[in-house]
Amino acid sequence: MLGTHAFFLWSVRSRIAKGDPDFTVFYTAGKIVRAGLGSKLYDPRTQQAVQQEFATNSDIRRGALPYIHPPFEALLFLPLTFLPYGVAFMVWNLVNLGLLFIVAWLMRGSLSTLRRVPAWALVLISLAFFPIFANFHQGQDAILLLLLLVLSFRALEADAMFAAGCWLGLGMFKYHLILPLVLILGVWRGKKLVAGFAAVAAAAVVLSVGMVGWSGALQYPAYAGRVVSEPAFGGIPLRQLPNLLGLVAGWPLTEKAGWPVLLVVGVGTVALLIVVARTRDLANDTAMFRLSMSCAVIAALLAGFSTNSYDLSLLVLPLVLVADYCCREPRLQRAGLLAPAIPLLISPLWFFLWMRWERINLMAVFLVWWLFVIRTEIVRLRANIEKPPSETALA
Repeated sequence: MLGTHAFFLWSVRSRIAKGDPDFTVFYTAGKIVRAGLGSKLYDPRTQQAVQQEFATNSDIRRGALPYIHPPFEALLFLPLTFLPYGVAFMVWNLVNLGLLFIVAWLMRGSLSTLRRVPAWALVLISLAFFPIFANFHQGQDAILLLLLLVLSFRALEADAMFAAGCWLGLGMFKYHLILPLVLILGVWRGKKLVAGFAAVAAAAVVLSVGMVGWSGALQYPAYAGRVVSEPAFGGIPLRQLPNLLGLVAGWPLTEKAGWPVLLVVGVGTVALLIVVARTRDLANDTAMFRLSMSCAVIAALLAGFSTNSYDLSLLVLPLVLVADYCCREPRLQRAGLLAPAIPLLISPLWFFLWMRWERINLMAVFLVWWLFVIRTEIVRLRANIEKPPSETALA
């Protein structure tokens, strides 16, 4: 898998140099802010003018690649704008590689079964996971969000609820994924986690308003909604979204059905979040919490309205948590917990669905299946915990 990814990156190196990857939007946002034009951060004409400075040879789009993330994230990429685009892209991916090493180090500290595996081997394994590869291919920011998720998970295990909320608040640059996750964890862990999240999120909002002004802030919701819902303005086709929206609406018969399909997706999303929120840990049981956390991450990815393939980099946490649980359990059928995740690990399947069929939404089937299997195991554990000691011994 790793060799396949390396070969593909080498084969598209000329397109990367042209400015085709998503990194273009971050570089553009950084240049706009650096030029003191924060109030025009979401102006398509300003974005187009900036991108014409470094992405003049792109032949896959007519207009500017739109920046739709919150304003405060542009500050992260501002230092990279002092470098030429190609160099900045490589530097950012080197930063992502460093973040992967930090994630591996943190996970080895939390899970004893991973301590037998060197950090560099864990990084290589991660690079063989298609969503991680897609993050490097596009120069995206999902690995940064993965790091914040892992830091929040460690804080939750240490019973540091406020800190866990703060880490999640820093992830508001992908609010469509963070908000469903915070909703679930807030039900589980209560006010301290929500307070930590609210404090950091509020600071991010204040910083963003200061960067773009009230006018820019007020126009942002309509601007972002237009981009994600209309492919002509840069939105991803629904059939390419590995979430509930893509799974339900990403088909010829449903793609143009309008509000009835969106209503079905909305109801399904609410039901999914309620089911997972009720799957909470009991008596601070470690195995129960880790499986529940895996469910929460998968549910957030399914519920996110604009989940992309690289966003599934967050699945690294459920993968290692479930694998650790399976290693600790002597019964062979525990391996069934990882069976739904196997298709997610096969890069040729991703390439086929991406480049041949353009049906990444089919990956949501395996996410729903995996969520169901993990939740079933949590229900079994809960039943064993609630049994009288004599019945548990017999079981």
